[in-house]
Amino acid sequence: MTRTGSTGGTYSATPSGLSISSSTGAITLGTSTAGTYTVTYSIAAGGGCSALSTTASVVIGTAPSATISYAGSPYCTSGGTATVTRTGSTGGTYSATPSGLSISSSTGAITLGTSTAGSYTVTYSIAADGGCSAFSTTASVVINTAPSATISYAGSPYCTSGGTATVTRTGSTGGTYSATPSGLSISSSTGAITLGTSTAGSYTVTYSIAALRWLFGS
Repeated sequence: MTRTGSTGGTYSATPSGLSISSSTGAITLGTSTAGTYTVTYSIAAGGGCSALSTTASVVIGTAPSATISYAGSPYCTSGGTATVTRTGSTGGTYSATPSGLSISSSTGAITLGTSTAGSYTVTYSIAADGGCSAFSTTASVVINTAPSATISYAGSPYCTSGGTATVTRTGSTGGTYSATPSGLSISSSTGAITLGTSTAGSYTVTYSIAALRWLFGS
């Protein structure tokens, strides 16, 4: 507060909600309610002089506050769109570090298919306004590469006297092999087929990695 002129007056404010010192005019912002106020400085009549009052306008803004989270993290690049959960102040913008995350600056939605796999920090920022300082909050997002693979049994069809049939796999490792219908003696870890103990027939071998599956039909 800046006052020029006569001392000895008192301060008041309308409407109610402003925490103001009647003697100094100092305003305690943390206990004041956001809003627009008229502060009046009043000097009572005395010594033959009339009473005096003067006013000033004061605006108190609400300090921004928010949290953000991406509950589905870690995500996969094949996952579509990841949406943010925000609580608190609106009107902010989203950004991410390092580069590589396809994120909407206005909604915080992440396009997983065009994002690079990696670990990111997403920042939600609200600019300084109405006397309040700028605000920002962060959340972590992890994006993994979608598994991709193909399998083949180049020697098919096989004979039960042929020994072992091996699989050719390209792409992601760590999957398991299975076959339908039953009757094929197949290693779940290597995909190798023991022909001598397999029942003659046509089978579909499935190579499974988590939720992604690649099929080979014989």
